[in-house]
Amino acid sequence: MKSPTSRKSVPDGTQHPSDSKQVNQYDKVIREIMEDVLSDLLKDMFGLEIVHMEELPDDIQHTKERKPDVLKKITDKNNRSSVLHVEWQVSNENEMVFRMADYYIMLLRRYRLPIQQYVIYMGEGVSPMPDQLHSEQMQFKYPLTAFSTVDYRLLLNKKHPRQKILAI
Repeated sequence: MKSPTSRKSVPDGTQHPSDSKQVNQYDKVIREIMEDVLSDLLKDMFGLEIVHMEELPDDIQHTKERKPDVLKKITDKNNRSSVLHVEWQVSNENEMVFRMADYYIMLLRRYRLPIQQYVIYMGEGVSPMPDQLHSEQMQFKYPLTAFSTVDYRLLLNKKHPRQKILAI
């Protein structure tokens, strides 16, 4: 049986239709074999002792289109480039940590640069929104700052009128 990595391309660089069919057949065979041996294989390879297993839908495609509030490529004084992503948040959103994690992965995948993310809470007081996500395989955190914690005198002393307006 042909390995999924040995694909032939047609002259324009695209995959040949018959190769795609062979890869799908390969995937199907692997899925069928794994169905019978998965529990034992996971125990032997990773020490997982599974007592119950149920099928979940394996089509997890989720089409997302995100429009960040601020998205810029920046270069700092040390000539290091990164992606700057800022969200202005007026209300508390309990799912914000998942939204920011989505943005982070999408931006990292697209630009392959370090990502600097910030959420600036424009509501009253300090936001109780979670700003970190911890699971066994992933740690994610973003800076969440309440705009109300900025000293208004700092803004009043600025030269530009638009900066002074923010003091209000």
